[in-house]
Amino acid sequence: MNKKRIMKNNFENKMENLSTPNTDFVKHQEVLKIGLLNSRKSSRIGIIFILVPIVLIVTVYLKIKLLTQWDFFVNFEDFVSKQNQTGSVNWAHILLFVFPILAVIINLLSITHFYIDKKKKELIITLKYQIKNMIVLLVGAAMILGIFMYVLLLNKI
Repeated sequence: MNKKRIMKNNFENKMENLSTPNTDFVKHQEVLKIGLLNSRKSSRIGIIFILVPIVLIVTVYLKIKLLTQWDFFVNFEDFVSKQNQTGSVNWAHILLFVFPILAVIINLLSITHFYIDKKKKELIITLKYQIKNMIVLLVGAAMILGIFMYVLLLNKI
């Protein structure tokens, strides 16, 4: 019985002397939860930024293949050609190249979270897997790459 009492006291002493775990990383999890709330909005914005150039590319393709004259597209072509003649902003470049870049940047920022632990001098990078954001990232990157390759091949020929 005395031996059990000694073991119990020894166990209590060990439990009292245990060090408590560090909870600094819990703050990072709170920051991560705040950032995740924005992933839905960023995927919706990214989808819009991706759909606008896709619709433009599809209408150009259909116009060329079907040899049709749509009023909307004829007016858009006139607007773009007038803008090119005056030397101002080329809206077609913005729609085709800048929108997908913005979609990729917005969605990359929404799934990537950075936390700097100054005490440990560490940079903690967290990537959250969100399927909509990943699809927008891949489609946007593919569009940027396709348009970039098209411009390179067009200038080479």
